Amino acid sequence: MSGSILQAAKADAKKIITSGGFEVDITLSTPSGDKTFLTTGLGSKHHLSFDTDGMPMSSKQAHVCVDEQVLLDNDYPVRNANGEIDLYKHKVSFKDSSGIVKSYVVREQFPNETLGLITLILGDWQQS
Repeated sequence: MSGSILQAAKADAKKIITSGGFEVDITLSTPSGDKTFLTTGLGSKHHLSFDTDGMPMSSKQAHVCVDEQVLLDNDYPVRNANGEIDLYKHKVSFKDSSGIVKSYVVREQFPNETLGLITLILGDWQQS
């Protein structure tokens, strides 16, 4: 086997989220709307959260996980001038279990710069 275990883990992680059978179509758009890109990744929306006392409560939670390199390869802006991941306020759309496409805005981002994946925590999209 050539390559390292880390290289194999990177390839496996990217395959799982982009074409491993768990993926959904995800549309990303810049805050200005000048760039839109369709990719695949993991998408999840559920209604389980926890309050400050650790008690379960019903609260919508939505997130996606995408492959950074796929975005870069297609000239989608991912990093700011300081080289940091900067997808705040980008619009994200994907179908939920009802088959309806819902739109969200990126509220938080958690890049995994070991595997090259980015998890985006989403909030409701408010059109102005």
